[in-house]
Amino acid sequence: MNWRFGLSLAVVVGLAAGCATGPTAAGRAALREGRPSEAVAHFQQALTEDPGRVDALIGLGISRYRLGLYDDAVAALGDAVTRAPGDPLARLYLALAYIRKHDDAKTQEHLSALRLLPIEPRLGALVGQALDLLQAGNPPDPVRTYLVASLDYGAEWSRDIAETRLALSYAQTAWDPFWARPYIIRCRHC
Repeated sequence: MNWRFGLSLAVVVGLAAGCATGPTAAGRAALREGRPSEAVAHFQQALTEDPGRVDALIGLGISRYRLGLYDDAVAALGDAVTRAPGDPLARLYLALAYIRKHDDAKTQEHLSALRLLPIEPRLGALVGQALDLLQAGNPPDPVRTYLVASLDYGAEWSRDIAETRLALSYAQTAWDPFWARPYIIRCRHC
């Protein structure tokens, strides 16, 4: 049983670390570890190397959002939504930046578009509740802070759950080589 645990742990650590050789992966790691200013530098380097990287543009926007640079975040995330309108992360953080800027019309627009995308059901419920609060009227700043925090945490939890499920799937495939391919069980008389 110990070797299975070790193998599972190695797979989870490998997936969590990712391919930390490129600037985009280094930016994602810095962003996850709470260093958004360092993440901005990594994402800008990635965009310098390849201006078409939408994931680096989204990471840059999220990093700027976390630094409180909401206008810069809107610019980067707006460009990312234009390039990849089906990306839920770009839509979510663009809506969060608009919440912070007190632009409720654009917030509702992007949250409504996010709700139509395939997202985790719990995050979808949070988005629905946020829309209800915004449609009720101009919420005060403490309510805006609560909305932003709950949606941000919901997105992080959804990502963590998806990564854990993927890691478990990989670990199970590594543990049982027959899991990944179909096989037929026959009785000894067939």
